[in-house]
Amino acid sequence: MFTVGRNQRNGFGVEAVGSHEDYLDALFNRNGSSCRGLYDRLTAKPSPTRLNTDRLVSKLDQVGITEVLETNVICYSTPMSSDLRSREHLGGKERGTELFRTLLEIIKPKVLIAHGAGTAKDLGRLLVASLPSVPSVPDKTARATVGDMAIWVIPSLAPPKWNSWMRWADEHLDLVCREVAEHLELAGRNAG
Repeated sequence: MFTVGRNQRNGFGVEAVGSHEDYLDALFNRNGSSCRGLYDRLTAKPSPTRLNTDRLVSKLDQVGITEVLETNVICYSTPMSSDLRSREHLGGKERGTELFRTLLEIIKPKVLIAHGAGTAKDLGRLLVASLPSVPSVPDKTARATVGDMAIWVIPSLAPPKWNSWMRWADEHLDLVCREVAEHLELAGRNAG
């Protein structure tokens, strides 16, 4: 399954990462390297969004879902997602979307959790599908099925939007994670 944001904030210069081989080792979690290790090494401290993504992944782990790819519908870094509209980022946005599309085609996830209205809008455009609106209460989930994928839409994990729902976030994320676990269990039974 994938957790999907809009795009990442932190980009890293080649000189900070090291060699191309070092980057690939981190990207594929090999030779003692990991993406998270690289992120932790290159950032002074985790961003609020990173901490909230960790919270979601931890909740997924608690319901038995451990194979999670954290990605973005636009795999390209800008300080703010609104910067994606600027001309200087047009090529990066296109290539970043192409990278995500390739991940979908190769991995074929059964479940996506899309966090944020912008993510849902971009994802819907990419999949040529209408995705539900972001929920505004803790006890209602927003889910769509596109092909063989079940997609849950949740509010943004990034401030400032996070601040408007953080009081009920744990309740909502717990509900979404339980639904995802039930969906994957049912899909597994039907496949076997």
